[in-house]
Amino acid sequence: MLSIYYKNKIKNIFNNLIQSKPCREVLEANFYKLPEKIEVEWFRDGKFIVGIIKVDGHEYKTQALSSDEFIEMVNDTLYTVYEIPNSCINVLSKIKRFCPSQEELNKLNNNLIKRSDMNLVREKKLVTA
Repeated sequence: MLSIYYKNKIKNIFNNLIQSKPCREVLEANFYKLPEKIEVEWFRDGKFIVGIIKVDGHEYKTQALSSDEFIEMVNDTLYTVYEIPNSCINVLSKIKRFCPSQEELNKLNNNLIKRSDMNLVREKKLVTA
C-alpha cells in the first residue's frame, strides 16, 4: 500500500502533466486554427443573452446570464468547434481571443437594448509573455 506521501507525489506529477503549458509552436498552431473574424448576433430572452455565432459558413448557439459570461461562452464555443486542447485554452483565454469593442460591450450591458450584432476580430499576432 502506498503511503500518503507517495500518493500525493504521484497526484502532483499527474496534475503537472495535465496542466503543463504547451510549447510555443503548439500554441501558435492552435492560435492560427481559430478564425480571424466571427459575427455574433444576440438577443435577450428573459434573463438570458442568447447568441448565434456565425463563422466559416456555420452557425453555433450559446447563451449566458451576463455580458462577461456571454463573451466567455462565445470563446468557449470556438475553442470547442476548432478542437483547441485544454492546455492551449488555458493560455489563450488569458489573452481574451475575441472581445467586443467598448461600444458593443455597452450594448450587451444595457438591458434596454434587446438585440444587436457584432463583428469580432482575432488579434493579428500571438503575443505571449
